[in-house]
Amino acid sequence: MSKTPPSKDIDRALKDLRKVQGEALLIGGIAVGHHGHERATKDIDILYANWDTKILERLSPYFKVVLKAESGWHHLEHRKNGVRLELIPEGGLTQYGFIPAPKTVGSDDGFITLLGLVWLKLVSGRSQDNTDVIQLAKLRFEDVKRVHEKLPSELRDRLTELLGQARKEMDNDPHRLPDSVKEAQAKYIKRKPKRKKVPA
Repeated sequence: MSKTPPSKDIDRALKDLRKVQGEALLIGGIAVGHHGHERATKDIDILYANWDTKILERLSPYFKVVLKAESGWHHLEHRKNGVRLELIPEGGLTQYGFIPAPKTVGSDDGFITLLGLVWLKLVSGRSQDNTDVIQLAKLRFEDVKRVHEKLPSELRDRLTELLGQARKEMDNDPHRLPDSVKEAQAKYIKRKPKRKKVPA
């Protein structure tokens, strides 16, 4: 089983990456955390442009190449602690479409924008990607909803479904219930008859 690296190792690798990141964008679990939903992640992912032909050379002081792929989906490791760095090229084909270019989705201080993150999650379409979109929507529903019209038309129906799931979970979350409902629940629990002890 692969282990999730300690947060200090992720932080160290991320700090070194930021020195040589260039115009590549942080995506994946790190970007999900940046946009509001923190979760454990095993690696760092970056989206890079096709014209960025020197990216491996630029990363080499801090990361060594583990797999150099013709497709551009390169795998590297941090030289000090082994944290994995995955390079995702623009135009790569995924389950539901093509990876957008960094210039298309925009930068949020080196992180992919919320629009771009949702876009990438939808074209990837794995269960974790869907969960990430739902969790972000539960935290930032109106922001994620505004992304809808900016997406390619073929992705909008899927976002609508995930927004619906997020809304359903929010509506049934006991922590989000109105005070009146919580009070009614408390009264119901209070008046439930206690079981009588049966003599031994």
